[in-house]
Amino acid sequence: MKTKKVIITSLSFLSFLLPAATVAHADSANFSVTPTVGENQTGSNLGYFNLLLKPNQSQNLEFTLYNNSSKPIKVKTTFGTAFTSQSGNVGYTPDLVKPDPSLKIDLKDYVKLPATVTVAAKSMAKVTATLTSPEQTFTGVIAGGFNFEDAQSSDDSASAQKSGVSITNRYRYVIGLVLQNTLDKVAPTLSLGKVGPDQVNQRNVIAANLTNAAPAYLMDMNTDAVVTKSDDTSIKYTYHNDAMEMAPNSNFNLAIPVSLQGVLNGQSSEPLKPGKYHLKMTVYGGKDTNGQYQTMVNNQVTKYDYRWIFDKDFTITQAKASTLNAKDATVSKKSQVDWLLIVGLTIIILLLLIIIFLLFKRRKKDDEEKE
Repeated sequence: MKTKKVIITSLSFLSFLLPAATVAHADSANFSVTPTVGENQTGSNLGYFNLLLKPNQSQNLEFTLYNNSSKPIKVKTTFGTAFTSQSGNVGYTPDLVKPDPSLKIDLKDYVKLPATVTVAAKSMAKVTATLTSPEQTFTGVIAGGFNFEDAQSSDDSASAQKSGVSITNRYRYVIGLVLQNTLDKVAPTLSLGKVGPDQVNQRNVIAANLTNAAPAYLMDMNTDAVVTKSDDTSIKYTYHNDAMEMAPNSNFNLAIPVSLQGVLNGQSSEPLKPGKYHLKMTVYGGKDTNGQYQTMVNNQVTKYDYRWIFDKDFTITQAKASTLNAKDATVSKKSQVDWLLIVGLTIIILLLLIIIFLLFKRRKKDDEEKE
């Protein structure tokens, strides 16, 4: 019997790599982190590092760690390149997502910091990281985030994945870092890649890969998507989200729901059907009162600097649909079993009819030979 693994993870973020970043502390965490934002900072009261450096210029970045507990703690420190999560948010967990091919300069290669730091009980400690700007001049921004996590909770989580049922609370503080050589603005770009059926959390979806290949954030991303079946207008899947964002030089799979989401309340999802489909998607980005594009958001006219419109045909094969439907926890398997039973009975009946026909024909031949 396989052991069921359950890991509940709680993450507390100190600050995000966003213009609206603020400092937050988790009541249940036994430590907190505050950055010392100083020279070469562009903008004020951001809560994260937004630095303007010349090529090959180095700068130390300092953090103050506060231990709120009555025991010494060891804090694990890492740095992650900015990426876009599957939910359409910017993330910074190290090595969680493979970098997009458009990322030519990975900021984590230019940051050095200690692997761990020990903070005495009811005390504070300083952590210094060193950032060295790449030798080659670059346009736009490169970005990432410093991660601070209780080393003990990190070890407990790893152990939990190897043994039985466990609940692990993990608190991670993230402080963003944006680096640029110039203040020249670079516009984000957006392209649509592969579209096809997939699954998220054992539920069928249509996955549409979106890529921002520019060294710039795509903020205030407002997305509307509609998937229709070419030969059946009753089949239609929709998606809307006006609070998304993308990291520079990143991609993610936008999941358009096919199956029911949330609590089912006795309901079941319609199985994914094979055939030809069409995706139409409109994406706005960069809210601006002087923007050239506008749409309705919460019954209010909202203007944006950018807009992209995508149209794409794709096909779902019978084999792929059957495989996904079998794995979808919300699709009733009864109808699929009945269908298979009907096919099986039809084949058996046909075989019996063929056998009866052959036996009848042979008997008739034998009777003719006797005459």
